[in-house]
Amino acid sequence: MHLLPSVYEKAEQLMQKVETCDAIFVDWLVISQVDLEELIEENLKTAADWESQFKILKAKAREAERLPHELKFECILVSTAGVKTAIEDAIQRLYDALTWTLRHSISTTSTSISTFLSQAIEVLNTVPGSLDEVAEANAKHVIFAETNRQLKMEWKVMEEQLTLLRSVAGQGMEQIDNLEQTWDRFELMLDAHQGVIKEQVEALKTNVETSIKGMKDEAEKLKARWDQFKPRSDALQGDRDEMLKAIQFIKEKRVQWQELSDGREKIEKECGQFGLEPPKLDLIDEIDDDIKQFEDNWLIYEMFNNDLDTLSQEEWIVFRSKTYLFDEFLGKWMEKLKGGSQTHMSVRLMKDVEHFKEVSSALKFCRGDVLSADHWHEMFRFLGLPRGTTIEKLKFADLLSVSKAIIENVDQLKQLNSRAQGEVAIRDAIQELTLWAAQTEFTLADYKHSNGQNLKIIKEWKESINSVSLVFGVILGLGLGIRYFWDIIIVVFC
Repeated sequence: MHLLPSVYEKAEQLMQKVETCDAIFVDWLVISQVDLEELIEENLKTAADWESQFKILKAKAREAERLPHELKFECILVSTAGVKTAIEDAIQRLYDALTWTLRHSISTTSTSISTFLSQAIEVLNTVPGSLDEVAEANAKHVIFAETNRQLKMEWKVMEEQLTLLRSVAGQGMEQIDNLEQTWDRFELMLDAHQGVIKEQVEALKTNVETSIKGMKDEAEKLKARWDQFKPRSDALQGDRDEMLKAIQFIKEKRVQWQELSDGREKIEKECGQFGLEPPKLDLIDEIDDDIKQFEDNWLIYEMFNNDLDTLSQEEWIVFRSKTYLFDEFLGKWMEKLKGGSQTHMSVRLMKDVEHFKEVSSALKFCRGDVLSADHWHEMFRFLGLPRGTTIEKLKFADLLSVSKAIIENVDQLKQLNSRAQGEVAIRDAIQELTLWAAQTEFTLADYKHSNGQNLKIIKEWKESINSVSLVFGVILGLGLGIRYFWDIIIVVFC
């Protein structure tokens, strides 16, 4: 029995050895616990970096082959087949990761170079159309040359990586051969680019001279058209449409002049860039001065018209109760014109304001509060509004367009309103009489005529006659003539 403690102690020591026998394999399996691709991309940059890792890996693979297949601890035999398989898998995975990252590095570099070459060749194929583009092309030429030198260093690194890839994987990358051809083409174009730029500069100089001649021709054409068609003094006597057409002509010529002015600035800039004598284009300044005189004199009419348009676009059935705004507008402009310097245009505008004041006083006869559809059509007809005009679509601008007709027909408008009011009064009176007749019941009494005939007579005859007389008194109180009265009666009942 005294041997048992010794046996147990040795058994425990033996089991401890078995339990710790995996310590010799820990370092082999550590590579299975990290992201190999990320680790490699962070630390390996050149072909030499990858090559040293491949050599280390090869040595480790041979060392792994020498690992024992089993471990013996006295009477216990431990198989290492499983862990050796795991080590072989880890080594293979590391080999695959090294190969893939090497290939990926080559692919990334080649893609970067290919993208640069494609974009650069596209730029080099573009012929500059202006001196600004020439300057831009020269700047890009410098950038391309510097980038080309940098990429050549990357290309050298990539070639070394490609050589290593062929040695470890047995194959390279086909697109690299095509990339070399593209690069050769790019370098030829880059060398010839400066010559192309010089030729284009000479061509641009010729274009500038042609542009100067064209600019002079356009200035002469604009001057001739302006002198021929610019508004004359008699244009101030025209109607509103003619005035607006004249203003539109002035604005169109200002736009055309601005195009010439912009073109002149561009030509002067190009002349400075090419060292050419700037052209003398005094005619453009003469046109500017003349147009400005007309703008200062005529565009005040456009301001007046714009303010008027703000009011005139209102629907008449809405604006007819706000005509005081029209009066305020006219008063404001009259004060403005009297307070400013007197010109032919200000005198013309004063006449227009006075005209519109006269129109404003007649607008109350165009309100149409009591007009029927027939009355509206009649008014539209004698005012000369277009056929198809309706009160629903009538705008204040429509009435302003026939302002002269409103003034000329103010008496007819008064008569139309009086007649419409009479018709309304008669309709109301007749409706009242009809209602009275429907509601009244007569009290009859027997009466014997002198000839012996028995009759029925109305007892309240006097009261009945008084009721009817009141209605007709209202109608006659309108002050209408007898003939006019019966005309209205016919209209009402028809």
